[in-house]
Amino acid sequence: MGLGDIEYGDVIAATEEFRRLGRDNFLQTYGFGRATSYELVLDGFRYDSKAIAGVAHGHATGDFLSPGDFSGGAATVARRLRDLGFVVEAGETPWNRAALLGRLRKLKVSRGPGAPGPSRHQPLSLLWAISREAGERPRMTPWSEFRDEVGPLLREFGLPNAKATPAYPFWHLCGSGLWEVEGIPVDLAKEMPKVSILDAHRPRAGFTEEAAGLLRDPVTRLDAIAAICETYLQDVDRQALLERTGLAGYTTAGSLMSPLEHESTGAGVDEHGRATGPAPRRDATRSVIVRDEAVARRVKELEGHQCQICGTALRYLNRPYSEAAHIRGLGKPHHGPDELQNLLCLCANCHVLFDGLEIYIDADGLVRETRGNREPRPLRRDPRHPMDEAHVGYHRDLCNINAGKPAAG
Repeated sequence: MGLGDIEYGDVIAATEEFRRLGRDNFLQTYGFGRATSYELVLDGFRYDSKAIAGVAHGHATGDFLSPGDFSGGAATVARRLRDLGFVVEAGETPWNRAALLGRLRKLKVSRGPGAPGPSRHQPLSLLWAISREAGERPRMTPWSEFRDEVGPLLREFGLPNAKATPAYPFWHLCGSGLWEVEGIPVDLAKEMPKVSILDAHRPRAGFTEEAAGLLRDPVTRLDAIAAICETYLQDVDRQALLERTGLAGYTTAGSLMSPLEHESTGAGVDEHGRATGPAPRRDATRSVIVRDEAVARRVKELEGHQCQICGTALRYLNRPYSEAAHIRGLGKPHHGPDELQNLLCLCANCHVLFDGLEIYIDADGLVRETRGNREPRPLRRDPRHPMDEAHVGYHRDLCNINAGKPAAG
């Protein structure tokens, strides 16, 4: 028996098992290490060639090969896989943003009979997991926590009449190459475990370390949210969805207000609804972002305290009044830089509209309404005022996500 016994269908069966178990579980189950020489590339996913060949041999003959059974080395494995029509590439391609987004757009989501579209279980679960990365929470989540938080989310935003089954995405997201499950014994990991097994063994799941590392970058994280929403959740109320999945920070270009900023003061009133005394006070301690006032003054001076969007020049207490607006917000989850290239000089009205994602700057430098159809107007800008198009594009994608439009680029 040798590699000649392997046929095309055996390799496909091995790759399906690889994706079902996840890379680490698959390699551990069959005693292989990660590929260092050759990888099989199929449908945008990469597989360890020796491990795939060893398991494919088991599907073909019942004899699963171990790493020591490959006397001809990795090159022989690569040659056999290529002879069967597969693409095999040398070396391990490092993870990057494009690979992450590509996998997000190619989830193997199911489509039930009579369903109006593909299942939303995996996309919704991934948005929930991205919110954990944005909130700097642990990468791996216990099954019980996943079940209790994702289950209601699936009921609220899943397809009409679809059954909410959090166990399905908890396990099957491993097939995306972005997700892993740990804590299930190998002998029970050949197929999706029953809920009773999940409850008994209390496994944990979450993004792989490679995917989580990429998602820690705010720009990549926004791109990932956009890819999921545009590919699988086009007919969903985006703002309600983002708020419900813990991504409310992406419904505004600024920072979310702390609870102290929008809680009721509890002031007393009489029978006519009038205050019975001065507004109450309370002591509070909170962390605030320290802005560079010199940079804010600089953008106002360059633009002559005139709004770059509507041209309004306000005065307050007999002095010019304008506001320095960050294009990509400083606080969570955007983490934009406090620099001149990330600032606009706006009036108070346009500042509110810009932070509220009601207006944006298109690729041609025109200010457009996110939802309306008013005639676009050019953004005023002093030649000495530099602006980073990456920040402008980030804000534009925020607007597009919330308005349900495809993100630019």
